[in-house]
Amino acid sequence: MIASFLSAAAAQLRPSVVGILDGTDRGESGGAGIAWGKSGLIVTNAHVATGPDVTVVVADGRRARGEVVARNTRRDLAVVRVRELALPGAPPGDPARLRPGSLVFAVGHPFGVRHAVSAGVLQAVGRLPRGFAMSRLGAAEWVQADVRLAPGNSGGPLADATGHVIGVAAMIVGGLALAVPAGDVNALLATLQ
Repeated sequence: MIASFLSAAAAQLRPSVVGILDGTDRGESGGAGIAWGKSGLIVTNAHVATGPDVTVVVADGRRARGEVVARNTRRDLAVVRVRELALPGAPPGDPARLRPGSLVFAVGHPFGVRHAVSAGVLQAVGRLPRGFAMSRLGAAEWVQADVRLAPGNSGGPLADATGHVIGVAAMIVGGLALAVPAGDVNALLATLQ
């Protein structure tokens, strides 16, 4: 029952998840991105979209140029505009409404596997424990979950069991998946209005 419910939520979210290819002098690196709500914009990590533009790959394999229109390296967020594509926006959620132990899942492209899903439970929303007082990690709030992330998940959604995006998957620290909370994404998008 839970597996079919999660499968349906992931299927509903997949059309809003894109691949992000960032051509650099080191070659082509990849991550994921999310068409965010009704904004018409794609959100990803700043460490995924490092240049002024990226290549966006949609579910059916089409590619389009995306312009990076905002970047916040402190929160590891970037916003991409793609004029040639109309993507369904993923519904944003509020991680503060969830309780520890709530079912969550990530969608991304780990190791090049398109639209892979990994599930786990929410551990906490907030600052990391004192032992993680490293620069930006210790000072910021994170959605923390025991979801398996791998290269290619960065910039993709961390969603609740209903498919609402509660954060942008950013990294693994000490075996824990960290995502930038949806509220930080909304705040960055508000600066573009």
